[in-house]
Amino acid sequence: MKVALVNVGFGPEERELRPSPPFGIMQLAAYLREEGHDISLLDWSGEELDGGKRTTLGSIDADVVGVHVKISSAILRALEVSRWAREDGKPVIWGGPGPTTLPEMTVLQGPVDVAVLGEGEVTASELLRALESGGDLASVQGIAFARGGRAVITERRERIADLDTLPLPWWEGLGDLSRYLVPLHGRSVVPIVTSRGCTGRCGFCYARSMWGGRWHPLSANRTLEAMEHVLSLDERIGGFLIIDDLFYADPQRVRGICGGIKERGLDIVWNCEVRADLIQPGLLREMYDAGCRQVLIGVETGSARMLEAVNKGMTVETLERAAADVHAAGIELYAMMVSGLPGETEEDARATEHLLRTIRPEYTEFLSYTPYPNTPLFEDAVREGFVPPQTLEDWGRVGTYELSAIDRKGMAHVTSQRYLDIERRTKRRAMMRSYMGSAIREPLTAPIRGLRYLLKDGRDREE
Repeated sequence: MKVALVNVGFGPEERELRPSPPFGIMQLAAYLREEGHDISLLDWSGEELDGGKRTTLGSIDADVVGVHVKISSAILRALEVSRWAREDGKPVIWGGPGPTTLPEMTVLQGPVDVAVLGEGEVTASELLRALESGGDLASVQGIAFARGGRAVITERRERIADLDTLPLPWWEGLGDLSRYLVPLHGRSVVPIVTSRGCTGRCGFCYARSMWGGRWHPLSANRTLEAMEHVLSLDERIGGFLIIDDLFYADPQRVRGICGGIKERGLDIVWNCEVRADLIQPGLLREMYDAGCRQVLIGVETGSARMLEAVNKGMTVETLERAAADVHAAGIELYAMMVSGLPGETEEDARATEHLLRTIRPEYTEFLSYTPYPNTPLFEDAVREGFVPPQTLEDWGRVGTYELSAIDRKGMAHVTSQRYLDIERRTKRRAMMRSYMGSAIREPLTAPIRGLRYLLKDGRDREE
């Protein structure tokens, strides 16, 4: 079959976001291509959904259109693109965290014929065979569809146990990779994924509903093959942002990757996400020797009370110790935080500010809490006053970059604004350090990028 896969991403008005390679549909595209399907790959993150995009989609000779959707403004954009496909008489399939979290609403309200739930490769392959042959959709595991005005949700499909059996993501389908290059310690790097899932039980995260609470990695050797493949695509690429939900779960795998980087002579820099309670000082030093220059830790909050409330599974002392270990290894600390958590008070906010002063992250990022269905914290949010949206459009308006998804009579907004001020200060310093470092390797282009960043940041603060 001929399949158009679309990543709608975010709109150009969400300037805090940067395009990242759409790994979900890149991996799906590679798998379906091996199955003999003709795939078109469209990544529209950060771009206006204008008449030109409408014409592009209409010009593609596709039997079906697949759309990757998150719970964010992506829902609104996915609805628009799906309506275009329907006008052209093309069936529409949604996949990703959005339909996985909201399956009934997706197939009953949206211009959506079928939703793929959870991991998509095997499910999408079977679904396409059923659509092509006119088979019964109910026989396909891991999907949702509407029948007789009701949502039909089939049996959940088992996860792919060995990710090494999958082909490498179809990077070539993206064309020019310039839009995905970001600075990291004087290099231009791109995001990469080396595992799926997370073993954590954080109450605000929908990773468990997407991946079933299990962590499945690429092997160390397959990870190294994936790195070498990406490096071969563009000589400007000097490393990676490893954007796994959890990279560090298996210390032996991490050691294998670090050893392989050195054995293969890969001159790269990279970052990764680590749970604070899994950090080993000796392994951090091995990571540094292999080019790791930044570690992301999900700190979330500096309040002991809120850490317990969100089921983070660690203490403030654990976070402080982990930060000290990261600094001691010479690695930059990136603290990921959440604002607007249900029940958060002014006292909790002060505790968070105190912790940030204590752990001294080089980079701090705050995400506004969004109450995702099927997460433990969802009911807490409802008790705190959150009214769950009843339509896909309204879920699309509960955006990541709203100051708070919960109306707390002004408290959350005050707290969030304070947090965002912290974020902007650290982000500005970190980004300028990166651009200054890259100026050594790219003396012509790096200063221009740095100037653009300063001008953009100034506009954002004025607005």
